[in-house]
Formats: sequence, structure tokens, C-alpha cells
Amino acid sequence: MRSNGFFPRQFLIVLFLPLFAAVVNGQTPAMDGLLSVPGIVVPELSTPAPALAESYPEFEQDRKPATLSYNAGGVRVLSGVRFERDAKANVYRWGELKLEDAGLAGVYWGFRSGGVGHNFLMFAFKDGTKVVVEALPWKKKGAEFKPFGGGISGEYALVWNVVDWNSFLETAVGRDKLYVDVYPMKVSREEQLRLLDAAITEATRDYSAEKYHTFFNSCSTNALKVFSKGTGHHLVVGKLLPSVVVEHLKLRGFLGDRQRSDASNQPGL
Repeated sequence: MRSNGFFPRQFLIVLFLPLFAAVVNGQTPAMDGLLSVPGIVVPELSTPAPALAESYPEFEQDRKPATLSYNAGGVRVLSGVRFERDAKANVYRWGELKLEDAGLAGVYWGFRSGGVGHNFLMFAFKDGTKVVVEALPWKKKGAEFKPFGGGISGEYALVWNVVDWNSFLETAVGRDKLYVDVYPMKVSREEQLRLLDAAITEATRDYSAEKYHTFFNSCSTNALKVFSKGTGHHLVVGKLLPSVVVEHLKLRGFLGDRQRSDASNQPGL
């Protein structure tokens, strides 16, 4: 992937990221390997503890906007990524995560059960990192999600969530007793990289004026938007329900075999 144009390659880049901690699967990598772009200097910082004061206290605490704090030379640093949950306090740890184009190993289309279902994209990397990018209704605390009530009347704001895969499974399988399916996407290497770029761009743009809509601005429509930008295929799906979208993509030959995570194969959750 080419640079976003912020810095010419021939110049020395010096970037200080205050309070930076890129944490993957609950472990902190060595700081000297945190950013591999030549010339970048990262100060040595300790891993932050889970925040007790939430930045969006009126909303449900399992989702909130992510931001792109660095993007150059095929390297991105995302802030506001959701990691593990303290089950007793029901508090998530939110931190930073580095993603490199060179490390991208695969792209997956996802389906989570429950209600009308849920679509998302999952990106896997060679170092074991797996990250979910998803669009969601941003509910107020205690509010019930009504897909054919509030979901079509503008009751919910739209929020994009970026979530570590282990955290996603802990919530979906461990807490909510649901199942999660992912399907490897049958796309080229160039399309994989474009899908990653489109997903991160969508997840970190300004959508403060947008409302969630079950049929026109939902988890499925936004995942399909990323799919179209990454592959150039513009699909017309009759019923934009997450399970129907999966079947449509399978029939069109874009998805490989299902990989399911549930209580039977995730006993520790």
C-alpha cells in the first residue's frame, strides 16, 4: 500500500505518540518492535490500567468510536480499540493497536447470532492478531435495540467499533451465549489490502451526524460498502438481513468454508 501522502519516504520521520500502548491479545510486545517504520521514535511507556471513567458514559460501554493516530508507509496505529473485559466490573480495556499491511494474512466475513443477526469483517495478521471492524447502533445505557422500531426511526446513532478478536468472542460467546461464524473471503491479495484500507477508513471517519438504520445504514450495509470499495463488486441483495447477506455472498462464490466459534469449542469463555 502506498503512503497516505503525509510524509515523503526520503525524509526522516520522527513521531512521538504520547501514552502509547499497543496491546495484542492481552500481552504488551517489546517497545523496540512496536513500530517498524525507519526513523520513528517511540518513548518507553507502561501499559495503562482499565479506565474507570468512561469517555461516553451515557452509552453502552461495549462500543465506541476508534481513531487513526498514525497512517504512513503501510503502517496504521488505531486508538480506541476494545480489548479484554473485566467480567466482575464489566469494564473493557481500550487501547492502541498497530496494524501493518505486510502482516495481513487474511480477510473474513463474519456473522454473529442473536436477534436478527450481525455482520462484521475480521482481519487476521501473521503475528496472530485478529481484529473485528463492525458498524453498530449506538444505544443509550439500558436501552433495548428494536431493529424494526427504533432501528428504522432514527432512534440510535451509528457507531463503528474496532475490537480485538478475543474480546469479541468473550462478549458474544462467553457473556451472551451466542455463536460466531467467520468465512475466509476469496479475494486477491490486492483486494485484501484494499478491504483493510476501506474498513479502517470507514471505522475512523466522522459519522457524528449519522443515524443507524436497519435497512439502509446497518451492520450489513456498511460491511457491504467496504466490500464494494475493496473489490469493485456492487452486490444487490433483496433482503438486507445478516444471514441472507452471508448466503448471497456464498452463492456468488466470495466465501470459503464456515469456521464456527461457540460454547463447544471455546470452553474457557
